Amino acid sequence: MGLPEREEGQSPEEFVEHLIKQVLDPISLSANFAVERAHRIPIRPLPPGAPPRPFIFKVLNYRDRDGVLAAARRLKDIRFENTRISFYPDFSSEVQKQRRQFTAVRTRLREKGFAYAMMYPARLRVQDGDSVKFFSTLEEASKWLGSDMSGSSGQGGGGLA
Repeated sequence: MGLPEREEGQSPEEFVEHLIKQVLDPISLSANFAVERAHRIPIRPLPPGAPPRPFIFKVLNYRDRDGVLAAARRLKDIRFENTRISFYPDFSSEVQKQRRQFTAVRTRLREKGFAYAMMYPARLRVQDGDSVKFFSTLEEASKWLGSDMSGSSGQGGGGLA
């Protein structure tokens, strides 16, 4: 997300390979790192001043995919030509919807200082001192937190937690 329009040129796959090696930790990539496909989300033409369209790419090896996402999480502020870019896994709309239900709970966890992560497809993992708790539904997580969030909208979020 955030990659300026038309930066990828005529070979988006080569551009992404070079970009990742330039802005992320190349140590976390295999010697055979390759981008199989890369393209912008095709939508109607953007009005002037609109944010750039999402850029999707498929890495050939799942370990490299995980390495790219882990390096992006570690670095947090990634820049390409003074523009902030972000890396997210591409989930189906159904998985995104399932994960979105935990948005309010994740906000509360952050406020209370808990470490948490979203596990695939939509399972919340919370570190509570020496123990780890897993929640598959908003109701379970809300009950554990001691509040009823089941009526909240659960909109927003959806990136890497």
